[in-house]
Amino acid sequence: MAKEMNIDEYFRVVRNYVQYYYKRATLYKIWYLGLSVTKLLILAMIPISQTFAQLSDLPWIATGASSLCILLESVIELFRMKEKWVLYRKVGNDLMREERQYVLKAGGYQDGDEEKNFRIFVTNAENIIGEESSTWKQMIQNIKVEKV
Repeated sequence: MAKEMNIDEYFRVVRNYVQYYYKRATLYKIWYLGLSVTKLLILAMIPISQTFAQLSDLPWIATGASSLCILLESVIELFRMKEKWVLYRKVGNDLMREERQYVLKAGGYQDGDEEKNFRIFVTNAENIIGEESSTWKQMIQNIKVEKV
């Protein structure tokens, strides 16, 4: 028989989820912005490199730089870095908002007793986490459709 979780234990679980989502959001934000800025710097250097006589005689430099930019853009798109950054940040924010409303007895937690409010909180938190999973599933299906 499964052990029932008390309020404090469940809050720890939710806070762990929030930390997880924020760590993932930060990771994808850093990668997305880092690769995007690198790509832009390389793109900006291509025309500048062609103004130097020594480099303009080496067409492979511009070709290599362009190819590198295509590779960087492909990696960003392949791993859906921007979408993941936004998704993880949204889920973390939603969980924190739900926790604040529960603690402050705001939103849907104004009128119920403590036990009822806790059940509502658990349901809402699980729905938020479940929505993230559904969004992932939809992203994967969209990728499959795009390939066809």
